Amino acid sequence: MYAVYKQAHPPTGLEFSMYCNFFSNAERNLVVAGTSQLYVYRLNHDSETSTKNDRISEGKGHKEKLELVAAFSFFGNVMSMASVQLAGAKRDALLLSFKDAKLSVVEYDPGTPRPENSLPPLLEEPELRVGILRLAKQNKKISSTSTLETN
Repeated sequence: MYAVYKQAHPPTGLEFSMYCNFFSNAERNLVVAGTSQLYVYRLNHDSETSTKNDRISEGKGHKEKLELVAAFSFFGNVMSMASVQLAGAKRDALLLSFKDAKLSVVEYDPGTPRPENSLPPLLEEPELRVGILRLAKQNKKISSTSTLETN
């Protein structure tokens, strides 16, 4: 019998955030990740209307607002996030790691509505996952001169 999982509501907490050129080199974006969601924001610089000259002259007329540009959901919890500039790329890519040694290189493609995963699933073999958890054994001996030797 198969189990069915449905997320009742999107995550409300955030675990990772960074500032990078996700959409283009011309604009910087704030990228935040919840457990299974990725949100991309743009920082908009707005100024008040010119009828309020006294507020503009005081410097209070300048406002900065966050605009949600894109939201993406994943099938798994994001364990870590980093930004990289790939060779020949016009924008930054995101390195997202998931549980069980899964790694994704996520890039934005203007031609598609979703980000592209440009890394094939290399680390999904069971023998590769076991290698991460395997601990090396060390033989330790105490000599007669009370020094610790490690082989």
